[in-house]
Amino acid sequence: MMTSTPVTQQQQTDGRTVREVVEFNQELVNEVWCRRIFRQILQSLELQYAMQMPHRPISPDTVLVLDSGDPMLLPSLEVGTAWSEAGDMHDLAAVVHYAITREYPPAGPLQGRPGATQGNGGDDYSDSFITAVDRCLSPDPQQRPRTIDELRNLLGIVPLGPAVPAQPLSPPPEPAVSFLKDPAPVAEKDGMKRWLLLAGAATVLMIALGALFALLHGADTRDNVVLALPGDAGPVSGSPELAATPQPMAPAAEAASTDSALPAATNPSGLPPTPAPADPYAAAIPPAAAVLATPGQPAASRRLPAAAGASYKLVIKPWGMVQVNGVDYGASPPLKRLNLAPGQHTIRIVNPNFPEHSITVNAVKGASSVIEMDFTEEEVE
Repeated sequence: MMTSTPVTQQQQTDGRTVREVVEFNQELVNEVWCRRIFRQILQSLELQYAMQMPHRPISPDTVLVLDSGDPMLLPSLEVGTAWSEAGDMHDLAAVVHYAITREYPPAGPLQGRPGATQGNGGDDYSDSFITAVDRCLSPDPQQRPRTIDELRNLLGIVPLGPAVPAQPLSPPPEPAVSFLKDPAPVAEKDGMKRWLLLAGAATVLMIALGALFALLHGADTRDNVVLALPGDAGPVSGSPELAATPQPMAPAAEAASTDSALPAATNPSGLPPTPAPADPYAAAIPPAAAVLATPGQPAASRRLPAAAGASYKLVIKPWGMVQVNGVDYGASPPLKRLNLAPGQHTIRIVNPNFPEHSITVNAVKGASSVIEMDFTEEEVE
């Protein structure tokens, strides 16, 4: 379940296995349908290989076709499940062979078999497609494609993008161990420090305001009269004009004294300001127009400063790879929050064992929301 505003679409996970489609709706099977099986299962396998994720053995009973027509490979709960890339290429071709001939395991090649190249709707399967399936199932292992790239080249499939590389997830820092029996005094000390800091900040603010008021009040010297004290200016004549002479302050000297007084008032200790601590589990997202790097590149190598905008809390179960505006920001958890610059952003959440989800949000300055996704609710029993 995903909650956010707005959401572009809600994907469904209801569907049927390839065996069920072949048994009850064999008229759906044609070359376009089979090529879709190849293309999307290969993309799913590529992602699972990159992330070292287990999957079930490929068969007509483990390849599911969703109601939307998208195929997916059912996930495996066994972490230690072994896999072979060359074996997976053979098993995937055997599933497509079964969809065409209803033979599992395959009894023979498709080439030269009467009626095997005739698809539903009167469309024939192309020679290149028949040849690719037969090569995957060849008795000679040297003729079979051994990797995903070799099978894609054989079928003429262009990949949509590179697989996400496996990134080690850093564990959250362990809390400090305290050997005190009664932690109450520690909390009391922290409270006292906090009140002292607030009092100090209020005092500095009052001093700064007082200095500013004095500066503004002393700037107008039209009504000020400087009186000469005895002994400072020597004998004074009887003229009152000499006894009381206006002495306006020089603007340059006044500005210099102001510049030197304000820093001393605002920071009497002379220490540099302490930077605010950064949240290690939050990602700052710049506006979509500010992303200049290639999509798919890890976000750590091109993180840009983002203006103050909306904050989105991430609650993803069991986990998912987060991508914003085509930029990968790693797995959540441990990623817990996205700080989005004002504007529209596209958020994509991928778990190779389930259908991916995409949402489009319009970040507003100062707003906050929650993006919640539970992949385990979509698992097909």
